[in-house]
Amino acid sequence: MFKKIKKYYSIDQTERKILNRTFFWLVYAFVLVRFIPLRWFSSLLGKFNYQAEEKIDERQMQHIILFRKNLRRLKKVLPWQVKCFEEAIAGKKVLINYDIKATLYLGVAKEGEQNLKAHAWLKSGAQFITGERGYKNYTVVGFYS
Repeated sequence: MFKKIKKYYSIDQTERKILNRTFFWLVYAFVLVRFIPLRWFSSLLGKFNYQAEEKIDERQMQHIILFRKNLRRLKKVLPWQVKCFEEAIAGKKVLINYDIKATLYLGVAKEGEQNLKAHAWLKSGAQFITGERGYKNYTVVGFYS
């Protein structure tokens, strides 16, 4: 336990700030996704089917890298399995604080004859932030910017 506390405080301030925000928004997204219908909170995700122009500079890219690193850290220690939609919501909300515009994509794929699978991923420009693995297998049904 003391090792984890010591490790937490050994992280530099910027990274710790992103870690704290990522944790908060993952918990927030967990509650939204698991207990509230999408139609009630979709306006919190941005404009539906609107894609803004997104360009990333070097400073913003460093924030994205830190977010990904902290997301991996938190996924290992959280008591629930973090889903792709939760990752994308948390990423979008954390990166807003650093003036990084991102688009959250929602996709579906047919599994068998009657089952549908869903996936969510987050991109800023051409850069994937979350959900890159397997996104090509899904058809985009909507996106939020």
